[in-house]
Amino acid sequence: MPYSLRDRVAHYTSLDAPVGFEEPVLAAAREELAECCERVETDMRGNLYAYQTGTEPNAPRVMITAHADEIGFMVTSIIEGGFLRFTKLGFPTDMVLPGQRVRLHVGGRGIEGVIGVKPAHILSAEEARQVPALTDLYIDIGADSLEQAKSWGIDAGTPVTFVGELIQTDNDHRCFGKCVDNRTGVVALLEIAKRLRDEPCAASVVYVIAVEEEIGLRGAEVATKHVQPDVLFVLDTVPSGGTPDLRADALPWDIGKGALLKVREVKGLSTQRPLRELVRAVADEHDIPNQWIVDTAGITDATSAQQASGDIAAMVIGIARRYAHSAVEMFDLRDVQAQIDLTVLATSSITSLEALKRL
Repeated sequence: MPYSLRDRVAHYTSLDAPVGFEEPVLAAAREELAECCERVETDMRGNLYAYQTGTEPNAPRVMITAHADEIGFMVTSIIEGGFLRFTKLGFPTDMVLPGQRVRLHVGGRGIEGVIGVKPAHILSAEEARQVPALTDLYIDIGADSLEQAKSWGIDAGTPVTFVGELIQTDNDHRCFGKCVDNRTGVVALLEIAKRLRDEPCAASVVYVIAVEEEIGLRGAEVATKHVQPDVLFVLDTVPSGGTPDLRADALPWDIGKGALLKVREVKGLSTQRPLRELVRAVADEHDIPNQWIVDTAGITDATSAQQASGDIAAMVIGIARRYAHSAVEMFDLRDVQAQIDLTVLATSSITSLEALKRL
């Protein structure tokens, strides 16, 4: 495996794994987790579990999770001329779709395509200002007929992803590429597992690479019921502010300023107070850059996981990303490192459930 954090993220973003087709990421993560955990297993849903036993038998059980899936598309039909109609997997941003490169995944091979766009030369002024409806969009794979497209193995249900390698900007810390959400979280989880193998903590830790986050936080709910943890850390990304098209108070956090510590999510998670105070104290003690946020932009697996097991302390330790759910998302590698360091130290600080009780 590549050594640098940037190269590791580049490797995992290069794997195409849309919702329901997460196997490439699960297989790569399983190989790494097997080297630093005592036991690795999967469930029928597709979630991947890896176990490390803590040094104290009565210490809490901590679950650390990141989701494997990325946003994408799925073919719904082939029409005359060999063009493909499609639907969305998750919630890609409609306004960026026309003209984007995509890749279809058929029998272990990729078929390149592009989402068609009407020539600018013949657009009316009104059309030029509109976002085409999803039902009007199509994918062009270069086929010259419906029959040829079918002969390539394409059918309804064929998964599709954006195309694009991870790009290093002239800022040594900042990169952009597809599916930064949530391959940075997957890489962070793998690095945390290696650190806690070498520096065992009191708590037993279960690492979960979850599936189907982008369509309703589904895999993590199943996984949490399976693991029954006392404490849960979710590693994910959060839509970022800091760009000219947003008011300063719309999303008042940005890339490059440290890990994101959530107080709450807009339609779900309310972070357990003693846990968030513990994590913030650890960050302050070790000078780990962090941003204390109330997330008004979205939700993560922490929301479904918290409710799946009623007796649980849950928290998101995230990073900010710009251009969420587009074909390219930008992030800062220093934030990922802060996410790793803080999760390792916070997990090592959890030695008793008594310290996490609210009363």
